[in-house]
Amino acid sequence: MTKEYIILIILIIGLSTYVGLKKDDQVHYELPTIPQVDTTRIDRVEISKADRLVILNKGEKGKGEKGWTVTDKKFPANLDEIELILGTLKKINLSALVSEAKDLVRYELDDANAVKVKALAGKEVVRSFVIGKTAPSYNHTFIYLDNKDQIVYQANGNFKSQFDKAAADFRDKKVLGFDPDSIKKITLEKQGKTVTLVKAPAPEKPDQEKDEAKKDLTAEKTVPKATVWKNKEGSVADQKAISDLLSSLSELECQAFMDDDKAARLKGIQPSCKILLKNDKTFILNLFNKNEDQDVEGSCSYTPYAFTLTSYKAEDIVSYMDKLIGIKQQDSTESGNE
Repeated sequence: MTKEYIILIILIIGLSTYVGLKKDDQVHYELPTIPQVDTTRIDRVEISKADRLVILNKGEKGKGEKGWTVTDKKFPANLDEIELILGTLKKINLSALVSEAKDLVRYELDDANAVKVKALAGKEVVRSFVIGKTAPSYNHTFIYLDNKDQIVYQANGNFKSQFDKAAADFRDKKVLGFDPDSIKKITLEKQGKTVTLVKAPAPEKPDQEKDEAKKDLTAEKTVPKATVWKNKEGSVADQKAISDLLSSLSELECQAFMDDDKAARLKGIQPSCKILLKNDKTFILNLFNKNEDQDVEGSCSYTPYAFTLTSYKAEDIVSYMDKLIGIKQQDSTESGNE
């Protein structure tokens, strides 16, 4: 029995030694720690892919930390897109070393597919790396740091789509914005018809109800006075149609912006319909015909750039106009046809 124990102990020691030696034979590596960047210092981001170069600049003027523009024409940038990019630039965490063999094509880190990113603060490069394809997990992205070794790492997060865009995709596509409650006057023009709508105080309550309401003067002061939309004859207009119209226009985003030559053509064309909105400012929205892509062309005093709206978005706006002007619904598509 003692002999069997001795043999068992020898086997355990032998196996332990083998496992220990096996571990020592394995390749060990330490992932580099990428320092965090103070993104408030970043004033320029250069994003390149093949023959495409997108430059984002943080101007000195703008709203808050905004002032971000796209290309040398300084088109206003979409601030939501900028925030995503700055968030990714701030901190990059590596989760695995993937390849030291410069196998760039496999991970779409070759010159034809890679997205190269460089962030600067003044003339100082504060972040530089190259983005390849998204990992099969969809929770990681293959990258290599901007060095000669081109070692491929797996970084936490799925962020290639944030950077892999043309300049037009970074532009702020908002072409009209206002608080719907602030609008006091609306003028609609279409097919030779014009309707003007004005916000007016709602009809007063009967005397007895008014007396009860005045019991608490303090409370009454905090409640906004009720209003109603009326036409120039004093008749109450379709309140829901007006509400729908203002809602559709209050945060209006275009499909795309038009090239300068196409935009210049609109200056000599009468719009199919026109909307004037007035609060402390006056906004003028013009809608023209559909283009070859069946998007509706437009211009607005809110932005200096002519644009296109998707047909469904333009048709919604026009349908509300038709209700308020008194144009039959079957005629509503005429404004979008050549």
